[in-house]
Amino acid sequence: MIDPSVIRPEIAVNDFLPIFVSSALVLVFGGVYVGIYTAVKVKLLKPWAMVVAYSFWALTAYCLYLMGSLIHVGDFTAKALVVAAIGLFLLPFAVYYMQHQVHEENEH
Repeated sequence: MIDPSVIRPEIAVNDFLPIFVSSALVLVFGGVYVGIYTAVKVKLLKPWAMVVAYSFWALTAYCLYLMGSLIHVGDFTAKALVVAAIGLFLLPFAVYYMQHQVHEENEH
Protein backbone atom coordinates (compact mmCIF):
# COMPACT_ATOMS: atom_id res chain seq x y z
CA MET A 1 0.00 0.00 0.00
CA ILE A 2 1.23 3.52 -0.83
CA ASP A 3 1.89 5.85 2.07
CA PRO A 4 -0.66 8.72 1.84
CA SER A 5 1.96 11.23 2.95
CA VAL A 6 3.87 10.82 -0.33
CA ILE A 7 0.87 11.26 -2.61
CA ARG A 8 0.73 14.78 -4.00
CA PRO A 9 -2.31 16.41 -5.54
CA GLU A 10 -2.29 16.41 -9.29
CA ILE A 11 -1.26 19.56 -11.08
CA ALA A 12 -4.22 21.28 -12.69
CA VAL A 13 -4.05 21.67 -16.44
CA ASN A 14 -4.65 25.41 -16.04
CA ASP A 15 -1.51 25.64 -13.87
CA PHE A 16 0.93 24.45 -16.53
CA LEU A 17 1.35 27.88 -18.15
CA PRO A 18 1.85 29.74 -14.83
CA ILE A 19 4.34 27.06 -13.76
CA PHE A 20 6.26 27.41 -17.02
CA VAL A 21 6.22 31.23 -16.92
CA SER A 22 7.21 31.46 -13.25
CA SER A 23 10.06 28.99 -13.69
CA ALA A 24 11.31 30.89 -16.76
CA LEU A 25 11.08 34.17 -14.86
CA VAL A 26 13.25 32.68 -12.11
CA LEU A 27 16.04 32.45 -14.67
CA VAL A 28 15.36 35.87 -16.17
CA PHE A 29 14.99 37.76 -12.88
CA GLY A 30 17.93 35.93 -11.33
CA GLY A 31 20.12 36.85 -14.29
CA VAL A 32 19.05 40.48 -14.12
CA TYR A 33 19.80 40.53 -10.37
CA VAL A 34 23.32 39.19 -10.90
CA GLY A 35 23.84 41.46 -13.92
CA ILE A 36 22.86 44.64 -12.10
CA TYR A 37 24.85 43.59 -9.03
CA THR A 38 27.90 43.06 -11.23
CA ALA A 39 27.41 46.35 -13.08
CA VAL A 40 27.28 48.21 -9.75
CA LYS A 41 30.40 46.43 -8.47
CA VAL A 42 32.43 47.28 -11.60
CA LYS A 43 31.06 50.83 -11.43
CA LEU A 44 29.06 50.77 -14.66
CA LEU A 45 25.97 51.72 -12.64
CA LYS A 46 25.55 54.00 -9.64
CA PRO A 47 25.27 52.40 -6.17
CA TRP A 48 21.57 53.25 -5.90
CA ALA A 49 20.91 50.69 -8.66
CA MET A 50 21.60 47.98 -6.08
CA VAL A 51 18.04 48.58 -4.83
CA VAL A 52 16.82 47.59 -8.29
CA ALA A 53 19.01 44.47 -8.17
CA TYR A 54 17.54 43.46 -4.82
CA SER A 55 14.06 44.04 -6.21
CA PHE A 56 14.82 41.56 -8.99
CA TRP A 57 16.04 39.08 -6.39
CA ALA A 58 12.74 39.51 -4.53
CA LEU A 59 10.87 38.84 -7.78
CA THR A 60 13.00 35.72 -8.26
CA ALA A 61 12.15 34.51 -4.75
CA TYR A 62 8.45 35.17 -5.36
CA CYS A 63 8.52 33.24 -8.64
CA LEU A 64 10.21 30.32 -6.85
CA TYR A 65 7.48 30.42 -4.22
CA LEU A 66 4.73 30.60 -6.85
CA MET A 67 6.21 27.72 -8.84
CA GLY A 68 6.61 25.61 -5.70
CA SER A 69 3.05 26.23 -4.58
CA LEU A 70 1.62 25.44 -8.02
CA ILE A 71 3.45 22.11 -8.29
CA HIS A 72 2.60 21.20 -4.69
CA VAL A 73 6.16 20.60 -3.50
CA GLY A 74 6.81 18.68 -0.30
CA ASP A 75 8.56 19.99 2.80
CA PHE A 76 12.03 18.97 1.69
CA THR A 77 11.69 20.52 -1.75
CA ALA A 78 10.24 23.71 -0.26
CA LYS A 79 13.30 23.97 1.98
CA ALA A 80 15.55 23.34 -1.03
CA LEU A 81 13.85 26.19 -2.91
CA VAL A 82 14.44 28.52 0.06
CA VAL A 83 18.10 27.49 0.17
CA ALA A 84 18.35 28.10 -3.58
CA ALA A 85 16.88 31.60 -3.21
CA ILE A 86 19.25 32.44 -0.36
CA GLY A 87 22.16 30.97 -2.30
CA LEU A 88 21.33 33.12 -5.32
CA PHE A 89 21.24 36.16 -3.07
CA LEU A 90 24.61 35.41 -1.45
CA LEU A 91 26.53 34.13 -4.47
CA PRO A 92 27.49 37.54 -5.92
CA PHE A 93 28.68 38.67 -2.47
CA ALA A 94 30.93 35.62 -2.24
CA VAL A 95 32.31 36.05 -5.76
CA TYR A 96 33.21 39.69 -5.26
CA TYR A 97 34.60 39.04 -1.78
CA MET A 98 36.93 36.37 -3.19
CA GLN A 99 37.86 38.60 -6.13
CA HIS A 100 38.72 41.41 -3.73
CA GLN A 101 40.85 39.09 -1.56
CA VAL A 102 42.79 37.79 -4.57
CA HIS A 103 43.29 41.34 -5.82
CA GLU A 104 44.59 42.44 -2.41
CA GLU A 105 47.00 39.51 -2.15
CA ASN A 106 48.44 39.99 -5.62
CA GLU A 107 48.43 43.76 -5.81
CA HIS A 108 50.74 44.46 -2.86
